[in-house]
Amino acid sequence: MVLETPLLRVSRPVAACSRCRSAKIKCDGKLPACTACERSGKQAECSSTSDQFARGKERSYVATLETRIEKLERRLQEAQHRKASVVPVNNHDGAVQKHVPSEGLTRTSKRLEAQEIDDLVSDFGYLTVNATARDFYGFTSSMSYARMVLSACTKDSLPTGFVTPLPPRNEAIITIRHYFENFFVMYPFFEESSFYASLDAVYNSESSKASTASPFDHFSVRLVLAIAHSGRMEQRGDGNYMAAIGHVSAALVHAEHVLRPGSIASVQAMLLLHEYSMIDPHHFDSWGLIGAASRAMVDLGLHQDPPRSASISRAKLELRRRVFWCVYGFDRSTSLIQSRAFSFSDDSANVALPFSTAQTLVPPEAKDSNHILFKSSGSAIDLFNLRRIQSDWYTELFQSGRIPLSDPYPIIWRSCEAMRNWFVGLSSSMSAEVRTFFELNLLYSYIYILAASPRMPFVAPFAQSLIFEYCIQYAEKMTAHANERVKTAPLSFYDAMRVYMTGRQFIEVLQGNEDRLLSGIIPDPPLVPVDSAPPPPAPHTPRDFQKNLARSITCIKRLTDCLGLFGLRWGYMSWRDRFQRDSESLLSSLNQRVWKRQDSSNVPARPLWNYADSIAPLAPLTPLTETIVPPPGSHQHLQPLITPTYPPEFQQSTEFYQSHYNSVVPQTTHQYAAWHGHESLGPAGDQQEQPGPTQTRPY
Repeated sequence: MVLETPLLRVSRPVAACSRCRSAKIKCDGKLPACTACERSGKQAECSSTSDQFARGKERSYVATLETRIEKLERRLQEAQHRKASVVPVNNHDGAVQKHVPSEGLTRTSKRLEAQEIDDLVSDFGYLTVNATARDFYGFTSSMSYARMVLSACTKDSLPTGFVTPLPPRNEAIITIRHYFENFFVMYPFFEESSFYASLDAVYNSESSKASTASPFDHFSVRLVLAIAHSGRMEQRGDGNYMAAIGHVSAALVHAEHVLRPGSIASVQAMLLLHEYSMIDPHHFDSWGLIGAASRAMVDLGLHQDPPRSASISRAKLELRRRVFWCVYGFDRSTSLIQSRAFSFSDDSANVALPFSTAQTLVPPEAKDSNHILFKSSGSAIDLFNLRRIQSDWYTELFQSGRIPLSDPYPIIWRSCEAMRNWFVGLSSSMSAEVRTFFELNLLYSYIYILAASPRMPFVAPFAQSLIFEYCIQYAEKMTAHANERVKTAPLSFYDAMRVYMTGRQFIEVLQGNEDRLLSGIIPDPPLVPVDSAPPPPAPHTPRDFQKNLARSITCIKRLTDCLGLFGLRWGYMSWRDRFQRDSESLLSSLNQRVWKRQDSSNVPARPLWNYADSIAPLAPLTPLTETIVPPPGSHQHLQPLITPTYPPEFQQSTEFYQSHYNSVVPQTTHQYAAWHGHESLGPAGDQQEQPGPTQTRPY
């Protein structure tokens, strides 16, 4: 049959083969041998003289494909031969024929048959579309899956030859504990016992000549150390930062043996790289890495639980589920932050939550006080459930077209109620730090879903009041959370992006609505059908214009402080600088209102607020300098009413207030040089300013 023996043809006219060229006869270029060579029985001598291939090996790639096809055809014939044992039996009604398996076809043989057919189908992934074209080179020794992934997901190159040596084992355990307490509790995509086995193998190979550690052992241990060091980094370029860079460089030595398609270990390796990219945004692209991990995960079928009839161990099933849900959580978080599409839809996945079976055994060495004490899996499950709710409303409101909805608030109230119920259902035994981490995610989700979007271009006054209050709460809690010296929940560069987005929404909702929002009067919610979910309860808002005015300025200050802290930590001070420019006109308007009220009441200058007026005091380690802005044209210089001592890392962020609040005196613009001489794109996609050649790093 023609379909069983297809002819391989080129996609365009080609040069004559060597025999036809020497004989000066017409050559049709048919593959694997031209018609003239077939008629003369010289098929083996038919070869192209294309300059793209070495003489004597011109058709080696075609021959490889032909050999592969022959192998697949033999396996297909074997599978069809086994299917012959399934005979059709006529139904008594004569309308439908059923295939009834013979008694000799056991359950084991059926599973083997299904597995072999799946392997056969997956083998077609090695074939390349239009591979017979003369301009196709194929994969060479210089190109591999690992090189392709890393080249697509690398921003700035790592320093060449810089490798951090492995620390002593007791020091490594302390560093690894930081990873497990801050990152692993949220994204447990590998087994604890298997990681400790890798750790043992790596350190045993260092102390003995015979190495038993696999490339994945070295890769995973190094990346965990790198993530832990980055998590403890105070500013870009400090000791923890340099240690992390050295560990990543050491891990990538094994990338060729680890980043290979077709294994769960490869997906885990990409998740480790993605987790590191969230803390070091300069060297790796988190969007590209989670996209590659998602496609590799789907290729392995991890987005579907295996059927009940499948023979799979509980440990392997648990690992599959862990890997899928961590990929899911990373993908949803990255897409929401960067306003991009998901790598795969919820409808395409059907995987139960992990940790449904008994917990894996804790390795004996973990019983020692010097080793990690594993925490409950509840935090990870809570995070996965939140990501599912976020995925639902993000798909409906941001990925289902751009035509405005006639009545979007039933959808929004339903989503807000689901997230509110999720937060209320959190365990009471959860640590305060982890609960704060979840509350920040909840507040950010509220702001995100209530803000204007293509499907909801108009924001109702009630929703504007909610955004105003949620932004103030977010700024307060993020400031306290970011200043915690002992963190038990991960902070990443995504938090800097969330802070900037929250600040932008606060500015947009307050500009043009100052009188109504500062009055503290919350309007009625928009009307929705009776069977719809109720709107979120209105937060308590003081009906004091002066107090709300102070709360607004405090919110802007706190957001600026957070951006300054994160900018110092990750080397992106331009995020704070851009927010300064964005909020400059609003701050000027708010300060004008302050001075008008003080002038009308004939009272001397006094603080806009004190710590008791705020929702909660700022962290005691980073107090703010309170200053009142003189009205334009005035030459009255007011001294700060509170003059605390700043820690060195906050000296940068406080300079912003001096430039704003001493507005009558010309201020010199502070310039900040980014590490590596440039900064990445901001959340809106515009290019950040690059430092000039005369700029110096002031810290």
